[in-house]
Amino acid sequence: MSNEEIQECYKNCIEYSKKIKNPILRECCQEIYNDYKEKLLNKPATPGRHHYFKGGLLYHIYSVTRNSYNIAKMYPNLNIDIDLVLFGALLHDIGKTNEYNDFLEEENYIARKGNGAELLGHSYEGVHIVDNYLSKYDIEVEFKNQVLHMIGNHMKEFREEGIFVETKMLEVIIISFADNIDNYLEPASRVIDNAQKGETYQFPKAERPYYKSLNPYYKE
Repeated sequence: MSNEEIQECYKNCIEYSKKIKNPILRECCQEIYNDYKEKLLNKPATPGRHHYFKGGLLYHIYSVTRNSYNIAKMYPNLNIDIDLVLFGALLHDIGKTNEYNDFLEEENYIARKGNGAELLGHSYEGVHIVDNYLSKYDIEVEFKNQVLHMIGNHMKEFREEGIFVETKMLEVIIISFADNIDNYLEPASRVIDNAQKGETYQFPKAERPYYKSLNPYYKE
């Protein structure tokens, strides 16, 4: 991605933050984005797996936020709290800003810094960051726990770098699905273009090869 495209992703994320009605959550989110702007613009999302490029973390966050918002809007009868969805999506991977080095096009580039990613995971680091910012505000404890649940439990399942406890709110389930869709499909963009119609291709997270369409009206 170009620097201009990465900057545009940042602007789009700020626009989504403006949709948050709760003034504490809106101000807190924007404050974190202001303080972490340079990190967000320069980090990869996940070393060797998805969005592994400069600004990949921010592009992934923007994609998850956009998808989470649209999913929530598709089910108005569920009375989803859009504030929690937006806040959680915008900050779900903020912990990675302290776990990864800025991306460099170097053969000996080391993405991870220290052992935080292995021993604590980005969900823990993200909760730590957001909790510190929320401590500046007069926010009810039980509600703050719900907010932090969006960060600490945004991943799909118990596993390495995964969730703390089982997900217990629909809002975080929406974020989790949007997150999983994006980190699963993005690696396909690096291999699908090299496959001919009717041929199979396989990307890193896929359990099996997939066929490329033979539809004569399908334009590559």
